Amino acid sequence: MLPQEAIQEFKTLYEKRYGVKLSDEEASLRANNLFKLYKITYMGEPSIDDFKEKVVKSHDLNTNHN
Repeated sequence: MLPQEAIQEFKTLYEKRYGVKLSDEEASLRANNLFKLYKITYMGEPSIDDFKEKVVKSHDLNTNHN
């Protein structure tokens, strides 16, 4: 989640660009979604194989304790 300062900056930029004032809640939602999109685009989305590997490792750790 983005800090409040980033949300306020997003609100200001959004109003300047589109002429619409966003509520704190709406600005937070939009800014965080934009940030998530940027991260996925820039860093890449985790693959399903990465997810499967984490699940298998977690399962192995849990079953080795028996």
